[in-house]
This record gives sequence, C-alpha cells and structure tokens, in this order.
Amino acid sequence: MRDVTIRQLHEVIGGRLRLASLPPRHGEATRVQRIVTDSRTVQRSDVFWALPGDRADGADFVAEAYARGASGAVVARYVQPEPGAWSLEVADSSAALREFARWNRGRMSGGVIAVTGSVGKTTTRQMVHAVLSRKLCGSASPKNFNNHLGVPLSMLSIEPQHDFAVLELAATRAGEIDELASFCQPSVAVITRIGDAHLGSFGSIEQVAEAKTELLGHLPADGWAALAGDDPELRRVATGRAKKTIWFGRSLDNNIVATNVECHDGRLRFSVAGMTMSVNVWGRHHLAGALAAVAVGRIFGLTDAEIARGLQDFQPLPMRCQIKRVGQATLIDDCYNSSPIAMRAALELLRDFDSPGRRVVICGDMRELGEASEKLHRNVGEQVVTVCGADLLVACGQRAAEVVDGARAAGMPRSRAVACSAVEEFLASHHNRLQPGDVVLVKGSRAMAMERLVQALAEREQGCAA
Repeated sequence: MRDVTIRQLHEVIGGRLRLASLPPRHGEATRVQRIVTDSRTVQRSDVFWALPGDRADGADFVAEAYARGASGAVVARYVQPEPGAWSLEVADSSAALREFARWNRGRMSGGVIAVTGSVGKTTTRQMVHAVLSRKLCGSASPKNFNNHLGVPLSMLSIEPQHDFAVLELAATRAGEIDELASFCQPSVAVITRIGDAHLGSFGSIEQVAEAKTELLGHLPADGWAALAGDDPELRRVATGRAKKTIWFGRSLDNNIVATNVECHDGRLRFSVAGMTMSVNVWGRHHLAGALAAVAVGRIFGLTDAEIARGLQDFQPLPMRCQIKRVGQATLIDDCYNSSPIAMRAALELLRDFDSPGRRVVICGDMRELGEASEKLHRNVGEQVVTVCGADLLVACGQRAAEVVDGARAAGMPRSRAVACSAVEEFLASHHNRLQPGDVVLVKGSRAMAMERLVQALAEREQGCAA
C-alpha cells in the first residue's frame, strides 16, 4: 500500500479528513503505510482502522494507537488527531474498509484465487501460494482472515504488480460467500470438500453445498473453477456452473487424477500424469488441497515439474496435524478446529500412525452442529473405536458424555472411555494416563482452545525431565 496517499484514500472512502499541525498539501501527499485494526499491534507510521466489534469499539482505542506511533486513523466518529498525525471520519468504518479493499483489488491486473469449502481451506490456500510463488509474485490471506473483515484486510496486501492473490473465504450462513465474492472478484474458484461443518446454521449438507458454490456465480466468463471431484455432493451441485472447470481427485473421471498415493513419515506422496509429487504433511486427507494446488498451478501456466517443486517447499501450519514429541509420547496437535468430517480424517491419521504404544484420542466438542449435534458426537465416539481402534478416549466439553456413550456402544471398555466437563478437569485428573510410546490425538473446535492441553502436557513433561 506504500504507493497510496492519504488523498487517494480520502477520495475512495470519503469522509472528513483532519490534519493536525501539517500543511494540507504535504499532509495529503503522505503515503499510507501498513493498515492495522488492533491498537495493540500498532507500530510507528501505521494507519489504525477503528472497527466496531461485539465486545469493544475500535474507536475507543484511537488514542492508544496514536500513542504507539500511528500516523493516522480511520474512525466512525469525531477524533482530534495527535500533532503531526491525521484522522479520517467516516459514517461506517467497516463499509469504508470494504470499499477501499475493492478499489485496491481493481488496481491489480493479475488473478485472484478464492478458496472455500467445509474443510482444508487454510492448508489449500497455503499450498496454492507455495506453488505459484515458485514462478510468480503474489500474496495470500494471512492466518485465517476469511470473513467479512478478514477478506478485505487480506485484499489490502495486494499490490498492482502482483500476478496473483490467494484469498480464503468462509461462511456460517447462506449468502455469506456471495457477499465476500462480490467484492473480491475472483478469477479462479477453488472448492475443497463439502462436509458437515456449521450444520447448525445451514441445516443440511445440501444447503452447505449450495452456500459454498455461491462462489461460482462470481466467476467471469473466462474464469476457472477447480473442484474436488471425488465429493459427490459437490459434483451434484457444481456441475455445469462454470464454463471452465477442472475436477481433481483419485477417481478416473477427474481431469487431474492422483495415483500411487501413500503417506509415510510425515510426507504425502502421489503421482499426477507420471510426475511424482511430495508434500511435507501428515495424513492422506491433505491430498485434496495438494491437487487443488496442482490445478491452480496449471491454470497459471506452470509446468508439472514447477508445481512439484512448489509443493516440495510447502510448510505445514501450526495446530493442523502437527507432530510433536511430548516426553516419550507422540502428540498429533490438530487443535485448530474440528467438525465431523475433519475428525474422521484425524482418526484415520491416528490409525495409520506406527508406534509401539497405545492410540489415545483426546477430543473436545464440535460446535455449530445444531440439532444433529448429539448424533454426530455419538458417531465420533463410535469412529474412535471402529475407524482407528483407539485404546483410550478422553472427551472434554458439554458433549463429552455423548462421545463416550458412542465409544462404549461400539465396544470400548468403560474404564477406557472418560468424559470430562472441561479441559481443566482433564489436566487436573487424567494427564498421568500418558505412557511411553503412546500416540495422542488432540482435536476440538476453536472455541474449546484445546491447545491449552497441548501446552500443559509439554510443560509437564519438561518439568519431569528436569
């Protein structure tokens, strides 16, 4: 954004500009530096964009932002800027952010890749970025910036000279993808698997699929869709929705077909049209993301050899099937989030893990499943037994008893299936159950913050070693 001036910002979003102790011409010609929305992260010369929130209004923290060195602030009420700084008063700071992001997107001549789906969005986004970055210049959404605030913030990282930008789009209700796609204007749409995440707001798998495929309606006439072809629900809803479609998967009716798929020792290996590809990830469920990256790479003109080198460079993200040593046990840290489809994939990884000890599942509630929540939690308990043959289950949260009931009904002995009301109860009562050689899967919805358990287990083992 360093080529954008305050004058241009003012012209795009409107509002009332206030310049403190600066000549008007000099002030308006000042370049806009990094834009931040958290006053605690402000650094010298940043622009603080004050957004309303559920718990606090960013406008209440403008003074703090100036104290930390902010050069200016965009805010939805009167603010007198500090000497040598500026403020831009707008009617709606959230709407102004979206308008500025849309304007910045319009300066780019390259393509925008929008990634959505029920699972694997973030990993797929990063795999696509790793592939395209081998040859092209571009940007990707930071962290999980995938909602009505995160997407426009991601778009502010786009520079006019970029060849591409990879954006992640998420939704918890019908129409949300439609809104996000309307201003990010994708030229390539990527949809990963359709699953039972957020059933509480969507109501059914069919409605989830309809919501995710809203993205396809925003492709231009020459736009491309890269879609997971092994997903029957996505096939049903998306077929014929885009003029140019690449289906990817393992079945032979896909345009990009993976063969010789294997996953050992933290590497996923597969072949596409005779080219061997290798990715630094644990679990076969990452195959869809890797194939999506192959599809996007081909759309942007990369050779399969260049794509393979890009995938080779991919680095996995924290709390997503990260393998850690905790004392003499191995921990599968998959704490970032959870849903029934993601939980089954994690259980399959645990099943395939080679270790002399026990397989242990420590799981938290899966949120936002609506009326199907009880049934789906019981199903997870059953899969703990039938999918991976776990030796021990510890379920945490409000739905813990339902998970345990499902495991016991599938044949797990009562003494090996434990329900805890919260993570803290497990830490107080059950952490001594880990034994040398154990492989421990830790997974739960974001609201459960299961990473607290991972950290506590690591600290305990360090203390024991000392």
